[in-house]
Amino acid sequence: MFLDFAWLSATLLIVSIIPSTSQSELAPCLGHNESLELVPDSYIVKLKDNHTLEAHLHHIGFNISSPNYDYSYIDILPGYHVKANQSIVDNLIRKDAGVEWVECDSRADLPKTLQVYPRHTKKWNQRLKRWAAITMSGVPFNLAMQSTVEKMVNTEDTEKRYFYWSEAGRNVDIYIIDTGIKLDHPEFLGRASNFRGWRTSPYIDGPDSTMNDTHVLMHGTCVASIAGGTLIGTGKEANIINVKAWRRQGGWSSIIRAVNDVTKAHNSKKRNCCRYRSFAGSIIYMSIVGRYNEALAIAIRKAKRAGIPFVTGAGNNNEDARDTFPCNLDETICVASTDERYRKANDSNYGRHVTVSAPGDGPLCATVRDNDFTYRYTSGTSPAAAYVAGTLAHFISYEKIRSNTELVMKRMRDNWNINQLEGFPESTPNTFNNNGFLNQYKSVLQPYAGAPEHEKSAPCQCFSPSRRRSRDN
Repeated sequence: MFLDFAWLSATLLIVSIIPSTSQSELAPCLGHNESLELVPDSYIVKLKDNHTLEAHLHHIGFNISSPNYDYSYIDILPGYHVKANQSIVDNLIRKDAGVEWVECDSRADLPKTLQVYPRHTKKWNQRLKRWAAITMSGVPFNLAMQSTVEKMVNTEDTEKRYFYWSEAGRNVDIYIIDTGIKLDHPEFLGRASNFRGWRTSPYIDGPDSTMNDTHVLMHGTCVASIAGGTLIGTGKEANIINVKAWRRQGGWSSIIRAVNDVTKAHNSKKRNCCRYRSFAGSIIYMSIVGRYNEALAIAIRKAKRAGIPFVTGAGNNNEDARDTFPCNLDETICVASTDERYRKANDSNYGRHVTVSAPGDGPLCATVRDNDFTYRYTSGTSPAAAYVAGTLAHFISYEKIRSNTELVMKRMRDNWNINQLEGFPESTPNTFNNNGFLNQYKSVLQPYAGAPEHEKSAPCQCFSPSRRRSRDN
């Protein structure tokens, strides 16, 4: 239910008896004057860390957390999202001294859609082995670029091979926060699933709430296949988790709630490591862009603190990424796009906020056409970021890096190629995504530079109920 001021006249009379708060003491309302990109009557409320939800509800005089209202609690802030008119916000919510700030919800959009090339239907017949070095031949050139040390030249005579380890990404959860995923596409071989087993997304209202990919270009399915597809992806054994949280004209509030829930799921698996013994770690992929949002910035920082790398695209406006959110956060891994000659892609953003670049001009990705599973070409920083997400899954899987995002970053830095890019301004780091398979600084026993020479198993002590009770005593 939308909170309308008229419905609460009786409540306001009761609240008016409470000593009033002066206008100068109202909690700040962030983004209030930037009306062009705002979602009408949609707000994110940040409570102070020592202020409970119960105390807040007592102060405002009614229970907005009841099922009657359009409300969602966001643990990671702490705070909540609510749909209400400005009168409710100004006359009740902002007058609670326990409210740190209220933020107007703003639009969240996919990067500018670039040219879509004709569908590609070529398939590869590869039989993968367990725990073995794999050389995959006849792969797309964009994929082959990311496992070699030297720059490649794409000609008809070039042997296009991708080198990787057969367990690349196994037991790593890559959360794709996007438009949904076509789970039964053969590219995923049963490794893709809906977050929490949902059939409909709680982050989206209306007919688009089905977890299936309803986007006209199947954006979510496309990037998921690049991150973790069996034939065309970099993290070929990773678990692909469909977190559908974007719709046209939607706001950041849906994305914030999704990041909040993903972080909770990740922390739960870490705490219950006896139940999730094989769990290696998590990655969040999200290439949605928009105006700066403080609540999402907090959520991303806390996700990183929990051990989840957050990978995003730099944007496709051919401009400095300093104004592209969330790429411009230090806590994100921001990815720019190159063509097949290692040159800056025409529309890719650039600048010091970029972390690494990856191929984004014409990668092959999964789609559905006329009810048939097939492939198409795509372009942009979204597929480039997906390549990086899949590559990170290599490192996390082998070392079970569940909690240390700085170690994940170190592995990425130790294995990427440097000084190969062209056409970028000098402020853009000259770093190119690579899985480290052929890295010259690794030993024969290492799958990539910096890795331990034997697969690492994260420590986990399990106790029977009786042993746990005696141990606690």
